[in-house]
Amino acid sequence: MEDVHRLHGLGAVVEVRCTGEAAPDLREALTIAWSRCLDAPHESPVDAPPLEVRLDDVSELPRRMMLTTQQVTKNLIQARAGDLLMFHAGAVSDPETGRSLVYIARGGTGKTTLSRLLGKRLGYLTDESVGIDAAGVIHPYPKPLSVRRAQTPKLKDEVSPDALGLLPAPKISHVSRLVLLDRQPGLASADLTDVPFMDAVMAIVEQSSALPELPRPLQRLAELIDEIGPVTRLRYSEATHPEESLIALVQEAS
Repeated sequence: MEDVHRLHGLGAVVEVRCTGEAAPDLREALTIAWSRCLDAPHESPVDAPPLEVRLDDVSELPRRMMLTTQQVTKNLIQARAGDLLMFHAGAVSDPETGRSLVYIARGGTGKTTLSRLLGKRLGYLTDESVGIDAAGVIHPYPKPLSVRRAQTPKLKDEVSPDALGLLPAPKISHVSRLVLLDRQPGLASADLTDVPFMDAVMAIVEQSSALPELPRPLQRLAELIDEIGPVTRLRYSEATHPEESLIALVQEAS
């Protein structure tokens, strides 16, 4: 069997070629972890730069998987630069309406944890990178969830959304709400507040990918916010349970 995968996400496809003495182990692990990115989307994908991944020592498999996820994401973003609004964000979508929640945050702020919680009731789109076209349609990237190890937090396990029992996203999803995550230890309850327009724009710009390569990038972002309504900030801690409030935002969106 050829040790090549074509991984789809953000409306693009990257060819990953497995090499090295432990290439069959790597190929099998990619098949399991990337289960939802193996099928071609309905539209013709954009070709991303190909990737060669070498594994000689099977004990290095978890680290190699983590690094491969990072590189695949980078290559997909590169392929869609100048076309999509792309945020460092997780996203889920109502399976019936396609209305979607995009929660934007820097790394380590809880995107993956929220995706695991919300994906039990809403369709899983991604836990890391969201791509939105000019019509507000989200191009899904249902990558494996990157779950930090408790004892070695710098190492993440790449876990298939199928293994976690997350719901599939509908065929078409469109952004309905944008939420800025603000995790603050010690908060007794989760708090949702609207963010002033310019504050929201500046916060989102900081968590964007390839924004300057878009034509009229700030206007494009402003138009999206105008279309869907105010950006919301969620303040919460690990001990709080914000998922009900977030699900309500999707259901309330028009």
